[in-house]
Amino acid sequence: MEITVLLENTSCDSKYTAKHGLSLLIKAEHGQILFDTGPDRTYIDNAKQLNVDLSIVDHVVVSHGHSDHIGGLPFLNEVNSTAPIYFCKNALETHWLKIGPYYHNVSAPDNILNIYKQRANTITEKLVIFEGATLIPLAPTNAHEKHLYKGPKNERKLDDFNHELMLVLETTKGLVLITGCSHHGIVSMTRTAMEHFPNRSIAALIGGFHLIGIPIINTLGKTKEEIVDTASTLDNLPIQSIYTCHCTGQRGYEILKTVLQEKLQYLATGDTIILED
Repeated sequence: MEITVLLENTSCDSKYTAKHGLSLLIKAEHGQILFDTGPDRTYIDNAKQLNVDLSIVDHVVVSHGHSDHIGGLPFLNEVNSTAPIYFCKNALETHWLKIGPYYHNVSAPDNILNIYKQRANTITEKLVIFEGATLIPLAPTNAHEKHLYKGPKNERKLDDFNHELMLVLETTKGLVLITGCSHHGIVSMTRTAMEHFPNRSIAALIGGFHLIGIPIINTLGKTKEEIVDTASTLDNLPIQSIYTCHCTGQRGYEILKTVLQEKLQYLATGDTIILED
């Protein structure tokens, strides 16, 4: 299995453009998945720099309805006009980031269904998209984040992240769990995957862990003690390798690293990792 970072907040080389967002290309034994599309068409530009052919992607998965993950979807037709697209049924609701007294709209583009009505698939239950690749939509959570809201302008409420899903890939070495932002909490999501696939270890845990507070100024969204506790819990779970990026933030990553050490690596735009199928 090969996983290439088409877009992330940082870059491994100046020839790739970094932006706040995430997009991964996953080449598995039985199919290729574009996981998230970042905030705009930058993932397409980086794919060209990486000599990646997005026209042969078999499936497109959107982890949740925030613009830094779904904002690039309207540009997909430029490179791929056939792959089915999957997201949770609530992903297209209105979403907000609150900074001070101000609410900033971080919703999906409003033309998604008009553009992709023939190939957009909303999911409400666990779905196998090809052999060894399963999408798991997540139930609403009370693990609210104080800066994130959803709903119409006059009816905003704290986001319960009922628009978030995760991707689980099965390999001979264990499960590979892919997340976008882990708004449900990376420990909770890992345990959910283990419940769906009992008696399986996790070969790799990959994605953003949302330890950042306000992305613009890179504050911590958790205390150092909470992050250390998360790292310790992950370290005690049957996980072989952890790759993080995006909304984990550099400060959060450095704290995690003190506990997880060589088990944890950072992924930047342009990076590729190889895992056994």
